[in-house]
Amino acid sequence: MILWILGLATLALYLSFILMKNGAWRSLWVGLSLVVLVGSLALLHFNDSNHFGMKQVTKSTTQVIYSASPSKQLPLLLYQNVGTSGKHTVYIYKTSAKGKATHTKADYTVTNLVAKAQPTTAQVTTTRKEWVYKSGFYRALFNNENNHAVIRVTNTFQLPKTWTALTTQQAKQLAKRMKAMQQPTAAQKAKAAAAIEKQVAAALAKNPKADAATVTKQVTAAYQAAQIQAVIKAVKGNND
Repeated sequence: MILWILGLATLALYLSFILMKNGAWRSLWVGLSLVVLVGSLALLHFNDSNHFGMKQVTKSTTQVIYSASPSKQLPLLLYQNVGTSGKHTVYIYKTSAKGKATHTKADYTVTNLVAKAQPTTAQVTTTRKEWVYKSGFYRALFNNENNHAVIRVTNTFQLPKTWTALTTQQAKQLAKRMKAMQQPTAAQKAKAAAAIEKQVAAALAKNPKADAATVTKQVTAAYQAAQIQAVIKAVKGNND
């Protein structure tokens, strides 16, 4: 609407200044057209520079996310730096178990955080702060321009204890090491068996009435989990 007003004011100024004879009516129309013209330009300027007629609103949405890793036993939240400055990082995940991987937007208005909270399911809360028009009048006046313009977007990831956040390069290193773990040497098998046997003996000594098979299963699972965590720690410490 403001562009139409600006155009009509310009036309009225031209016609009154060129076609009308000198007199009070001519002066009135020239002055009125000039006021409307300058006022329209000022409104456009203030809307563009100071968001005149607009207000800030904040909206938050939370959704469950799924690992971008193919391994169900080792869910991962992947991230990667964009550019050489290291100021922008994108996080890679899925919004459905069988869907394609998606990622956060790489933009100076976007901030990504990994919270310390540990929920039962992985989730991301997106808080979006934006400019919107105060009323339908202002929206129509400025032809809906710059409506929902982003001020700041914050993605806060909350991960269960079973999840790990790694860079894409670290994830590749982890995959190689995990593959090697699945094909242990005879010496590695013997070392693992000895460690498990020692822990089982210690557990049974503390609780002689416990079922040996159950204890062995639990100790084996805990030993394997500890080995995986050790590999993850090693990968995270490797900056290559």
